[in-house]
Amino acid sequence: MALLVPVVGAGVQTITATNAVAVTAPSGTAVPVRLALPGGFEAALATLLQEVEEENKRVAELAQQEKEVVAEAERITKAAAALDNDIQANNAKTTAANQKTSSLNTRTQALNAKIDAHNAKPNKFQLPAQAAAANAYQAEVNELRSEQSQLQAEASGLQSERAQVEQERAGLTSRKSELTSASRANDSKASTLRNEAQQLQNQNQQLLQQMAQAVQSLVETPPSPAATMDRGGDAPAPPQRSEPSQGQDTDTADSPYRQPQISALKAYEKESGTSVDMRPGTAYLTPEAVSKLPAAQAAVLGSPSITYDGLARKPNGRYTALRVRTPEAAALPALAPEVLGTAGLVVHQAGRKRVVDEVKELQEAPSSSQPAPGSTPTPEPTREPKDCRSGFGGGWRTYLPIDQSGRAQGAEACLDEAWLNTHEGSTTTRDIRPLGYEWAGRYGAWLGSRPPNLWINNCHLLAASLSGSGTDLANLATCSRAANASKQAVDDPGMNPNMASIEAQVKKAIVADHQIVHYTVVARYEGTRTVPYEFDITAVGTHVDGSPGIDVHSAIQNRIFGVNSGGWFNLGRADENSAPVPTGAMK
Repeated sequence: MALLVPVVGAGVQTITATNAVAVTAPSGTAVPVRLALPGGFEAALATLLQEVEEENKRVAELAQQEKEVVAEAERITKAAAALDNDIQANNAKTTAANQKTSSLNTRTQALNAKIDAHNAKPNKFQLPAQAAAANAYQAEVNELRSEQSQLQAEASGLQSERAQVEQERAGLTSRKSELTSASRANDSKASTLRNEAQQLQNQNQQLLQQMAQAVQSLVETPPSPAATMDRGGDAPAPPQRSEPSQGQDTDTADSPYRQPQISALKAYEKESGTSVDMRPGTAYLTPEAVSKLPAAQAAVLGSPSITYDGLARKPNGRYTALRVRTPEAAALPALAPEVLGTAGLVVHQAGRKRVVDEVKELQEAPSSSQPAPGSTPTPEPTREPKDCRSGFGGGWRTYLPIDQSGRAQGAEACLDEAWLNTHEGSTTTRDIRPLGYEWAGRYGAWLGSRPPNLWINNCHLLAASLSGSGTDLANLATCSRAANASKQAVDDPGMNPNMASIEAQVKKAIVADHQIVHYTVVARYEGTRTVPYEFDITAVGTHVDGSPGIDVHSAIQNRIFGVNSGGWFNLGRADENSAPVPTGAMK
């Protein structure tokens, strides 16, 4: 009988498990906010416009790149998590294959021992005398060969299984290598962005300092109004009488838009026992103060100016700037003590410089005047006349800060004859136009109302005749000629009242009747549109003896007459392809 050969494959090696991949997402790059020119000084800062524009472009680009880096880090992290799961699954398969290999090797060694023992037995027999022994020997051979075939088949299957596990492992190793390379590349990009962000922070601070220097120079040496005057734009035509237009909307309700702020300031007065100047305004950082700002704080300011709702005089002769914010509004970053403690924040008011050494935020109380759902709102009572000069030594004027979309919000002034005699307003120029001005011209032309210069105006909120600026974008808004003043186009039916007719009443009350007039104009916008749909005008006058004077509360709709259709269209409620227009930076 032939000897048996031991099983091939005894001592098969086990498979090494694969390690998981580790990937970390990069941290943020602290991109500075966009720069914004301080309200009221756009014309004076014209030389900085290009630098600010370039800086803001780079800020926007850097912010976009930061989003891409973060998105890539998130993608890598998700891919790494999926890879880790696959590696764990592959390692489980490896463990199972190794266990099978170990079992196979144990059984193979046992079989080889049996074969060795079988081969050591006598294998020559005398037949027929030893037929029974020969048959038993052959039966043992057959049994060992059957077990040998089974183990060899199992070894072959295990080899295929191991090859598949190793092939998967090779793919996982390749994926791990790719993710590691992508993570390193993204980390490198994030590091570059952080360096660029730091450079931008430094450049931001330099530009803020230049803005602050320009503001300071302008205050110390104001330009001549005649230097920027241009008779283009919305210079009014001679007054004409016109009948009210059919379909014209009129609203005589009083809209005290600052009531929440005034309520909060009065509550502060009562609690602190301090008198508060409730005129809103803007405080400016000095160039020296900007240089002392930490770079991180300069990066989030965006402008060397801080708006406030009121000023409270302190015993040391300096002032606390009071800011009233709604519950949902973000808090103003606290200015560094070294800035406030060294006369670094100032207010320029009526030729006087007031030093602010403290900024406080007051919480706006929820409005109690809001009607319940389904109820009829109660009309606001007419305000009692009051000398708005009280506590200020004369007339005053302020423009509400331009909002984040670049839209003028409103103007408020205390006007008397002395103020108008010493504070000349200015007309608009062709170089300074509010948002949506060019769009309104195209829209009017589409309505058949052309040429644009007869139908569209660059409107003052506070009229030039009442000391309003024609070059400060905080006082300018795109409007129809009909809303602004007497008609110029033959086909324009005009509107009565319009802004100019109310302004004429106010000026007459001041000059002819010697009244003191508290005058406000609020531009109303719908959604994200940048052209107002309405101008709310309030004029409350007081005679010298304290008796009531002029009392005007009017809402002027910003409407243009469409020559093609013969109907009125509101410039502040236009749509194009079912989308509101104009929006954003559309000129």
